[in-house]
Amino acid sequence: MDSRLRQMERKQKLYSLLKVQHEAEIQELMHYMSILTTVENNLVHSYLHTLLSDGLRHIEYISRIMAGIEGATGSASLTKKGISVSINDEKESRDALLRCAEMADDPETAALLKSISVDEEHHIRILEHLSELVGSAK
Repeated sequence: MDSRLRQMERKQKLYSLLKVQHEAEIQELMHYMSILTTVENNLVHSYLHTLLSDGLRHIEYISRIMAGIEGATGSASLTKKGISVSINDEKESRDALLRCAEMADDPETAALLKSISVDEEHHIRILEHLSELVGSAK
């Protein structure tokens, strides 16, 4: 019984440390995204994109480990209801971006916002397909 208690304590400590690291990775991503808009040097821009890409991967790995400690499965949160919420969020983002594009005085800003809204539309289609896949997997 004593070894099971020690093992549980180790897992709790590991989980706590991973949670701190997870939050740190998110803070780093937010920082890199905020400075990305002010950088004009292409090399620096490229480095920041690498840091962002790596940070996303790190968050994914850490989240997977944390879910394993919690006893959750990676697909547990991938439900039709959860996907439906994500679809609604994407639709709201798309619509808000289109409203912002209409309000923008600068044609370049309007075009950029419309471009992002097209990405949101693509995300909606991906999530709709994902919803079909999740539905057929059961």
